Amino acid sequence: MRLIYGFCLFLNISLSWASHEIVHIAVSSSIGNPLTSLCQKFNQSTKYGCKITTAPAGHLYAHIMHGMAYDLFLSADETYTEGLINAKKADAQSRIAIAEGRIVLWSADPKITPEALYQILTEKENIVIAIANPGASSYGAAAREMLQEYGLWTNIQSRLIYGKNIKHTYELIMTQRIPLGFISLAQLSPEVRARKQYWEPQTYRYKPVKHEVITLKAAKNQKALVAFRDFLRNDQSCQILSEAGYGCSNSLHT
Repeated sequence: MRLIYGFCLFLNISLSWASHEIVHIAVSSSIGNPLTSLCQKFNQSTKYGCKITTAPAGHLYAHIMHGMAYDLFLSADETYTEGLINAKKADAQSRIAIAEGRIVLWSADPKITPEALYQILTEKENIVIAIANPGASSYGAAAREMLQEYGLWTNIQSRLIYGKNIKHTYELIMTQRIPLGFISLAQLSPEVRARKQYWEPQTYRYKPVKHEVITLKAAKNQKALVAFRDFLRNDQSCQILSEAGYGCSNSLHT
């Protein structure tokens, strides 16, 4: 069901039985698909229900700050998480990382090999490259940091086309309006990931893109909330996230 708040499009997904207590989760668009799968598994294996609202993290943050009622907030941008904590809208002690995103350089043209992608990045000065806005996207910030670490940032800036967020950046590349660019590995199909049709930078070259979940102080559905947080820590949830292209390990669940 799609709901329009102002100019923002939200996707509400209810995965529950009407008679059960429901946990309502505000989820940034960048990790919406695997969270839908997690909710389905949660609904099947517990007596509680799950409802997701997906939107850009900044939109969700603004609505929470203005009183929108959710139980949990899940985002890859720690700025918003910390903003909610500082505004006393969220419980700092409840903050946990459930997944790590990885950035890759990708083209929608399947004939372009990983080696060719790297060559275009480093040598083809006339070819533009898409990147999510580093000031608005944690994935964009990670891509910028990585390019700085490789010593490419200064010379490449004139070639960059900025997407509004990581989803918009993917759309620019997928429609071939931009020949290649940096996106999240999780945005690629399982088939593309299996064939490794992308170039992946060394992960130590940038700060991990952590997707964190935090409990909101306006939360009403405490039993369902606790059950879902526990569910996020189990091996089944980790497997779903890993299969979707995210890093997931016990070290994140602290």
